[in-house]
Amino acid sequence: MIVGDALYFGNAKGDVFALHRQSSYPLWHAHLPGAIDGALAYGRSKIFAGDSQGNLVAIGAHNGGELWRFKIQAEWLAAPVSVRDRLFVASSNDELYALSEKGKELWHYSQKGDEKMTIRGTASPAVFGTEVFQGFSNGFLVALSVADGKELWKKRLRSKDRFYDIDMLPYVDEKNVIVATFDGNVFCLDRTTGNTNWVFHAGSYGGFLVEQDIVYFAGLDGNVYALKRSTGEVVWKTPFGKGVGLTPARAGDYLVVTTSGDPVYVIDPKNGKIVWTTHLGAGSFAAAVGHPDGWFYCISNYGNLHSFQIMPSVTVRTGPQTLPQPQALHRYLVEPDTNQNPS
Repeated sequence: MIVGDALYFGNAKGDVFALHRQSSYPLWHAHLPGAIDGALAYGRSKIFAGDSQGNLVAIGAHNGGELWRFKIQAEWLAAPVSVRDRLFVASSNDELYALSEKGKELWHYSQKGDEKMTIRGTASPAVFGTEVFQGFSNGFLVALSVADGKELWKKRLRSKDRFYDIDMLPYVDEKNVIVATFDGNVFCLDRTTGNTNWVFHAGSYGGFLVEQDIVYFAGLDGNVYALKRSTGEVVWKTPFGKGVGLTPARAGDYLVVTTSGDPVYVIDPKNGKIVWTTHLGAGSFAAAVGHPDGWFYCISNYGNLHSFQIMPSVTVRTGPQTLPQPQALHRYLVEPDTNQNPS
């Protein structure tokens, strides 16, 4: 996660780091008891991190000091969402919590657990105005009131007998909610009613990047897609290799897509052409984080943080470098090959 010139990230050892995003200079380091398997969140000068032992912690963004802790008997596997003076966060046992900025529970909403086999993961909530939208492992998407957690509507999206989880952050705008299930579909729903506007037959584990009328995502069928937001029509699709693709990130003029099976893809969003690839050594189950200036960051399944800078006129690479903490940082310069074909 990037906030200004600071890069914040957590790892499976429970460490939370703050670095200067270009120099890698360490700003502070904090530690949680369990593994951090979900992304971090930022709001009102605080960093929010949850771990596998049920600890949700607010950390001072400037100094790394713990401000409060909220404890439950379940894992936190998804990024919290901070909106004004509230924090919304979903747990691994299909409960959504609304907390005050001081960590006090305001309300929580539960979905009945599912005895079927599911994917390990949790969807982050999406907040739009006075509504919050949450996907669950039983394949339901629910719209709730921000004020009190009252259910506004509920939509069953699953189409198969198992692995029908919703594990991604929904995209929400004034008219639509776009969300995907693991069992094979992307749905565009009416925001106020939950009625279906269109369905695209490719599931997703990662989330969406939406720019103007284009929805970018990595499908579970091995393709990165660009769809028209209004109709679900395919603008382009680009095959990638093995594994699961994560949420696309924007870095300068390009898209960056990490995959669980390697490699990392840098893609031209205009036509879907792959212009550069690199391997992290073990793939990644974390989406890349990008910046408008062309820098982007990927953390591998080995726990190594890699930073890249897209500079079309430069061919030099530097690295690796190692942080004094038990975490390696590799820094590279990237020269996109605009003549490379999708593969």
